[in-house]
Parts: sequence; C-alpha cells; structure tokens
Amino acid sequence: MADITLEDFEDFYKKRLNNIYFKEKKFASKLISDIRENLISIKISMDHFLEVKEALDQKALKSLNFFSDRIKKEIDEIEIPDNEITHDNLISLFNAVKKLFITINDIAKKSLPKFQKEVQTELKELNYLTRKLNKKQINLDQFIRNKYSDVKSAEDILGKIPKFYNLRENIENTKKDIEIFETNKEEIQENLDQLNDKLLEIEKDDLFKQLKTFKDLLFKIKMEINNELGFKKALKKLKVEVERNNLHIQNLDDVYIREFIKDPIYVLSKEGKELNKFKSLLIQLRHTLEENKLNLKTDKKEKTIEQINNIFNDKKIYEDLDRLHEIREKTDIIKNEIEKKGLDQKQDVIKNDIALKTQRLEHLENDIKKKNHDYLRYLGTLKKEREDFQKIVEDIIGEEFKLNITISF
Repeated sequence: MADITLEDFEDFYKKRLNNIYFKEKKFASKLISDIRENLISIKISMDHFLEVKEALDQKALKSLNFFSDRIKKEIDEIEIPDNEITHDNLISLFNAVKKLFITINDIAKKSLPKFQKEVQTELKELNYLTRKLNKKQINLDQFIRNKYSDVKSAEDILGKIPKFYNLRENIENTKKDIEIFETNKEEIQENLDQLNDKLLEIEKDDLFKQLKTFKDLLFKIKMEINNELGFKKALKKLKVEVERNNLHIQNLDDVYIREFIKDPIYVLSKEGKELNKFKSLLIQLRHTLEENKLNLKTDKKEKTIEQINNIFNDKKIYEDLDRLHEIREKTDIIKNEIEKKGLDQKQDVIKNDIALKTQRLEHLENDIKKKNHDYLRYLGTLKKEREDFQKIVEDIIGEEFKLNITISF
C-alpha cells in the first residue's frame, strides 16, 4: 500500500490518471497539437497579408496592420496546454479559439473593406485555415463532451484537496489557540493565588479577626430577633385585609406596618427604646386575631398570639435590640480603626483585582472549552473526509493507498 503525503498526492494521482486514461490523453494531445499548428499557420498567413502593403495607400495600410497585429495578438494570448492536459485546460483552449473566431469576424467587418481587393489570395488562405481550425474546434468540443467526461470526474477529485489543507490549518491554529489560552490561564491562576495570599495576609490582622467576630454576633442576634418575630405572616394578612377595606382598625399606621414587614430589624433599631409603635401594632394584631378577623387556622392563630404575649412578658427582644446596637457600635469602631490603617482600601483593591482575574479566568475556561470542542470536531471531520476520499480515489485508480496528513504542533 502506498503511503502518500498530502503534499505529494497531486503528482501521485495525476500520474495514475495519465496511465489509466492514456488513450484519452493521447487523443487530446493530438488535437492540441493540430490546433497549435493551425494557429501558427494563421499567424504566418498574417505576414502574407503584409506583403501587399506597397499596393495600399496609407489609410488602407494602417487598417491592414491593425488587422494583422490584432489577430496575432489574440493568437499569442491563447494558452496551449503542453505538459498537463486536463478538462479545465481543454475547455479553456476551446473557449480561447472561439473567442479568436469572434475577434477575426469583428475586425474583418471593420477593416477588410479598406484593403479587400488587394488581398484576395491571402483571404482565401485565411478562410481555408480558419475553416480547418473550426473543424478542429468542433472535434475538440465533441471529444470533451463524449470522451472526456470520465476523466473530468476523476480530475474533479483534486478539487477536494484544498479542504484538507484548510482542515489541517484549522486544527493547527486551534491547537495553538488552546496552548495560548492555557498559558494565560496558568498565569492568571498564579496571579490569583498570589492575590489570595495577600488578602489572607491582610485579613490576619487582629482588627479583621475582631470584625469577623462581631459580624458573626450580629448575624446570630438578627436570627434570634427574627425568630421572635414569627407573626409576620399574620401581619401581612392584616395589611392585605386593611388595604382591601375588609377591616377597619383605628390608628393603624399604614406606613409603619409596610416598612416593618419589609425590614423589621431596621425599623425596630430606629425606633425609640420603648418601642411604642411596635407595641401598639402588636396589640392591634392580637386583638384582631382574638376576634378571629384574619381567618387563620386555629393552631396558627393561637401560636401567633402566644408569640405576641411572649414579647410582652419576657422582654427578650428589648435585650436583643440593645445587644444589636452595642455590637454595631463596636463594629463601627473596628471599621474606623481598619480605615485609619488603610487596610480597608488595600482589601478593596485586592478583592477588586481578584474579581477581575476570576472573571477573566472564567472567560478563558469557556474559550478553552469551546476551542477543545472545535479541535475535536475538526479532527473528526478530517478523519471522516480522509476515509471517504481514500475510498473514492481507490475506486478510481484501482489500488489501495494511505493519505498521510502531517499536523504540526
């Protein structure tokens, strides 16, 4: 089995086609040779036209020179296939000869009347040569249509080669992109590790430790206060019924109840120590519950009334609010100390850098994932395309071979 590189395949394949379609190529070569000789003869005949120039006036001579030069130029521009015969080359030759006839006819109509009488012999020669060339052109056309179709189909296979180069280039470029992204990812990850180390170093300061302790206490106290305010569901129902005019309660502070439902701890913290508005609200809610005006389930209603009574009886919520205020003051003192030392600014800068680097890292990971997907897709496409291509070529040339596509990384 032949092992053929992608770069060598075209030469390998063309040699096989030349052997397989030897008769067709030979016949085409004969047609090309005949047409070449015919074209040379027409060029020579143009020189014969110029031999009568002494019998012409200046205006007629100018037209004759133009006639001769233009036809010679048109013939010189015709590309004659020499070493390589393909369907495209044959079609190109056929079209070029066709164009030559059109040019000769156009120029003859404009120029011949000015010197026609003096070149009767030469015109006969030209007519003979063009008729002969026309026959060769017709033969070429029939040959291309009737005898060269199988060769054309085989030659068309070469049109698939650029796709392999493109796929290889895509694979190589994608792999390079992945390597660049991976390198960038490593650099950013290393930078992130350094930033996190700096952040940990800053947060090792006793002030941050104290701040964390106080924040944990604040969270714990807020949870305890929220647990004591287990009647918010009943309070929301009370608000809805009042807004729908299903209940009419005197001196009910609509603004207070709305803000309380939204953020009860904030409202209680801002209220005075006696919490008069809060107590008034509880009394109104308890009275409404006792009269069963909110249509709550019995167990839910009784539990809510019990929670309200506990607030009035044990006064724990007052103590919790005092503790909350005390811890907040201590937290503010610690924050001021941190600000004086500039630790908060350093922390913010590092945290901002960490956020940016983390975002960039996520983007890179997505890019790497996408590129890896593209890379595998290109590889899969290359493998399938090569297998299909090899089978088609093997059917044409009648032998097994392997298309070797080397990918550089």
